[in-house]
Amino acid sequence: MTSKNAKKQLPIFIRFFIKLFQIILYIPIQIIFIPFAIIGIIDAIYKEMGKSKKLGVSFSAIKALQYRWFMHYFNTRPDPLSVAFTKKFPCESHFGMWSIMGALIISQRLFGFTTRLGKLVEPGEETGDSTAGIRVLMFDKIMEKYVDEMEQIVLPGVGFDLIALHFTKGKKVKVFELDQVKTLNVKVETLKKAGIKHDWITYIPVDYANESWVDKLLEAGFDKTKKTLFLWQSVSLYLEADIVKENLREMADLCVDGSIIAQDFYSKVFSLGEYSKIAKQFMSIIEKMGESSKFGIDMSNDPKAAVESFLKECGLKMTEYIQFGEKLDIEPFYCIVEAEKL
Repeated sequence: MTSKNAKKQLPIFIRFFIKLFQIILYIPIQIIFIPFAIIGIIDAIYKEMGKSKKLGVSFSAIKALQYRWFMHYFNTRPDPLSVAFTKKFPCESHFGMWSIMGALIISQRLFGFTTRLGKLVEPGEETGDSTAGIRVLMFDKIMEKYVDEMEQIVLPGVGFDLIALHFTKGKKVKVFELDQVKTLNVKVETLKKAGIKHDWITYIPVDYANESWVDKLLEAGFDKTKKTLFLWQSVSLYLEADIVKENLREMADLCVDGSIIAQDFYSKVFSLGEYSKIAKQFMSIIEKMGESSKFGIDMSNDPKAAVESFLKECGLKMTEYIQFGEKLDIEPFYCIVEAEKL
């Protein structure tokens, strides 16, 4: 029996007093961190909002890196590469995050005090505000599943996610990462400053307004005759529907038998910020930083059928479907799918 399950077996009043004792121990640690947190918040806001805007870096990509940092220090997903990267990344504050989260991290490690950030919900029990961690682990599983089977891996719009570095080191697979010119240039420069080896990955900066990402990929050595995994994570939310379809059709055209396109989709109500207060707040912040949610699939009736139908329009056949929150009586809001060429 795991310690988590053992705790669930304890009587309610004992669990209550354990939690109360943990909170009592946590409070003085948090008080110690308050002056550092004030400085850290200022530094974090400047780097995440001011510096990123100046460098033309995607704010949503920064938030994705931030959550991987959280998962490492809360022991839900070891990721020393993301931590080393963050320390040299000009658009994020390692000190700021530690000063803000340090009391929680220390309290969890010393006496098991946890909050939502420090634990993951069970698969199928995700809600709109507990999706990020499970999403990261699900895409990890997809990478683990195919890394030894595929001859090529392509990550369009990968941002500052280091999943390829984590899973493909020492493998024979050819890896391509594509993103906006400024975002990818900052990423490569930060990898160099952090001393993180990355020479087996081909980085392809793309000016999407004036260049074809397909042409750039082919010019970089992509082979249309080889089995490929496309990992397109959390990008479609910020694109117009016709652009999403166009990109998926282009991926399908590049696929041979045995290739897989792994993709996630948000619901229409989520993309409109109508799913919850937290979703609305997140969309508002993202929009203020120059990005906005534009695409979602209508999941109000039969979400699986709706997603399957959309993929067919893109020349794809759905082979795997994971609906977040499917064990709960809530409106569908997010899914991860795998598909192959029709």
